[in-house]
Amino acid sequence: MTTTIAVLGGYGAVGAVAAREIAAAHPESRVRIGGRRLDEATRYAEHLGGRAEPRAVDLTDPASLTAFCADCRIVVNCAGPSYRVLDTVAAAALAAGADYVDAGGDEPVHQALSARDLAARGRTAVLTAGMMPGLTGLLPRWLAAQGVDAPERLLGYVGTMDRLTPAGAGDYLLSLGGAYGEAQSAWRDGARVLRALVPLADTELPFFPGTVSAYPYLSYEVERLARALGLTTVDWYNVFDGGSRMLKALGRLQGAMSGQSALEPAARELMEAAALDLFGRDPYQLFVLELTGRHAGRPAVRSLVLRGSDTYELTGTVAAVATTAVLTGRVPGGVHYAAEVLDPGPVVERLRALPAVSALDVFDRPVEEVCGTEEGEL
Repeated sequence: MTTTIAVLGGYGAVGAVAAREIAAAHPESRVRIGGRRLDEATRYAEHLGGRAEPRAVDLTDPASLTAFCADCRIVVNCAGPSYRVLDTVAAAALAAGADYVDAGGDEPVHQALSARDLAARGRTAVLTAGMMPGLTGLLPRWLAAQGVDAPERLLGYVGTMDRLTPAGAGDYLLSLGGAYGEAQSAWRDGARVLRALVPLADTELPFFPGTVSAYPYLSYEVERLARALGLTTVDWYNVFDGGSRMLKALGRLQGAMSGQSALEPAARELMEAAALDLFGRDPYQLFVLELTGRHAGRPAVRSLVLRGSDTYELTGTVAAVATTAVLTGRVPGGVHYAAEVLDPGPVVERLRALPAVSALDVFDRPVEEVCGTEEGEL
């Protein structure tokens, strides 16, 4: 029988990438492209060709969602925002006897699915299979495997300048309220420490263009990473270009958010600010990581630089790799975060092959010493 892989939001910014990657990796399977607009789903299914099929689906309509998930081996959710979707799609997928991959998802979804005891039912769910969270937990794990067998300290700078979708803007705003982590927090000696770091305004950072502002933010994903690797210190910053309209909007909106009713207009304002920042410039995603510790009993340092040009290419690609890992039995039953269950190697390998990734380099010295180096593959 032909395996059916359903991609909800399959013609959107993230879903189109995930569906394309899945179709290429599994040409023998049927890829079901789902969304509210059947004409858009049909257009993208025709673009993919082969065994792609369009379906109209409304995730707020239980009957529509049930029909979409029927007869599927796995359902991949690329619709959002996560705070609205929660475990709605996952529940429909599991009821249909399908496994589940979510490019988003967060702690509330993990808790809801954990209560269902998926492992006992022979089902698998992988959450946060995207860029942030997702790559932010996968890349440090991969870096540790490049020659730091006893990691101690992680320094991370992550910045992006790109268009925002309504779902992405909504989730971004909710992160300000502690939905994904804590601002100005850091990891020290096995515990989260509040207000341990201060923002870095109008500064220069390795590999980032011009003057930037860096805001400390310890996500729950990075906290779990610190525990898993046994790190004593983590300093993690979200980086914005100097004069960023998006940064100014975030500062203004954080105080104005008074509930769900205020979220949609705030998300629109944030999308407009991101578009103005991007006007006349090339989008980018930049990960700069430095991991120090020991290797074979001796001091060791490894630095990583990833430079991309499309947030949604990176996010959709991670979701597709997670889908392949589930389909091929490389993920055990139960509910998992992508960064904690995926082998980082195949993710890095696929990212390096993407035209949207111009660099994914590892260095055997601190980032300050290699800043400006374009070729430094270890």
